Amino acid sequence: MKILFVLKDVEYIDPMGIMLLSALAKEQGHTTAMAVLSDGKLMETVKKEAPDVVAFSAKTGEHKYYIAANDLIKETLPNVVTVIGGPHATFFPDIIKEHPFDALCIGEGDDAWPELLSAIEKGEPYDTIANIVTKSNFSSESAKSVRPRRRSLDDLPFLDRELVYSSTRLVRFPMRSFMVSRGCPYKCTYCFNHQYNALYKGKGPVVSRMSVSRVIAELKELKENYETQFIKFYDDIFLYKDDEWLDEFSQRYPREIGVPFHCLMRANLLTEPILLKMKKAGLASISMSIESGNERVRNDILKRDMSRSTMTDAFELCHKHGIPTFSNTIFAIPSTSIKEDIESLDLNLDCKVTFGEFPLFFPYPKTALAEYAITNGYFDGDYDSLHMSYQSLSPLKIFSAKEKLQQRNLSLLSTLCLLFPSLRNITVNHLINLPLSSLYFVLYFFTKAYLIKRKIYPMKFSFINTLREAYESFVLEKFKHTDEVLKESK
Repeated sequence: MKILFVLKDVEYIDPMGIMLLSALAKEQGHTTAMAVLSDGKLMETVKKEAPDVVAFSAKTGEHKYYIAANDLIKETLPNVVTVIGGPHATFFPDIIKEHPFDALCIGEGDDAWPELLSAIEKGEPYDTIANIVTKSNFSSESAKSVRPRRRSLDDLPFLDRELVYSSTRLVRFPMRSFMVSRGCPYKCTYCFNHQYNALYKGKGPVVSRMSVSRVIAELKELKENYETQFIKFYDDIFLYKDDEWLDEFSQRYPREIGVPFHCLMRANLLTEPILLKMKKAGLASISMSIESGNERVRNDILKRDMSRSTMTDAFELCHKHGIPTFSNTIFAIPSTSIKEDIESLDLNLDCKVTFGEFPLFFPYPKTALAEYAITNGYFDGDYDSLHMSYQSLSPLKIFSAKEKLQQRNLSLLSTLCLLFPSLRNITVNHLINLPLSSLYFVLYFFTKAYLIKRKIYPMKFSFINTLREAYESFVLEKFKHTDEVLKESK
């Protein structure tokens, strides 16, 4: 069969989920292709490829783009089988009843996806496949019934990067994304992981990890086929402890791969021995989320369970050893004001964070913080109204129009303040009150581009490629911040 994957846009992080699904499909002899909505050529691609199956993977906020795209595709090719998966489908499976998708995949799709394709190819029913929900088998129980979690990741095929690289700018962008593990045991209330773990309770390990040999094997093939100057390990948490896996990785990675890398950690897990081993391996920068500078918000509301000193000590450790830092911090959290947001900016400044993102809180379906917002009347539960950009206006009713403007402006300007800390006072006292979000977006974009390229993911580009990447990334950021959903003629 021919399978078409539909992606909203192509950022600078490889869409690893689609790459894996494509690799699994190709193992069965199917062919795959991809359409990118931001290119504005969805139906042209659909008509050209004439797929048997169209697949979407949706996060909340992006899901409305895929719903609109599916409607267009079904009008043109009513017999094509369309499938949707991802976090939104997992936690909001009712969309299978409300929209013309043929199948929905909840949870992990590694084993369900090949079984679904086999059933479609043979013309057999697929409503009895574990993790697959259809209109005919939908019930509260089917939407919660998942097969056990995959215990071994080593037998998964290498990601099908050619699917994406053959038709997008990512082939020219020499940073490659990779994950060595799955899962997160923490219970942060804004994240889907705690609910995901509840879905899989008693059905396998919360965290699974590839062997170092499996990681090295795929990265070697990646380097042989594509220019690779930098690796971003995109695991929720790269390491939990100083163990034999880290010892082997720190010995083999610099010898066999030898490419600088970035990874995500929690401040409470970072120790000096761990940091030194990762630096020896090639660590060039590290992400550690702050989320809130206010202790009540951080620990009572977000359930981060970290003291201020834990975070300042971890960031100071990175500063001591010359490792640039990247932090995420959430603004516009329920039951907070702009005062707590400013407090969060100040903690970033105290930690000497190199680069930071400051997204506004968006309620994700079934997460504890979303339920809290709905219960208290802060959010009406209309997930279709959520914007795809976390730097748009807050969707919560609790904030006034003035507060929403301040939050959005502070979200954009805080990144600039990390580069120029002297701008902190004029930002919080004056600039956030002005209706200049478009200007602040431009300042944010160029600050982000500079810090990302020079500090967080240092890579070398030719002059022409630098100009091209600057233009394309600006267009991408504008697309992410626009209020449009999907405008395309049939």
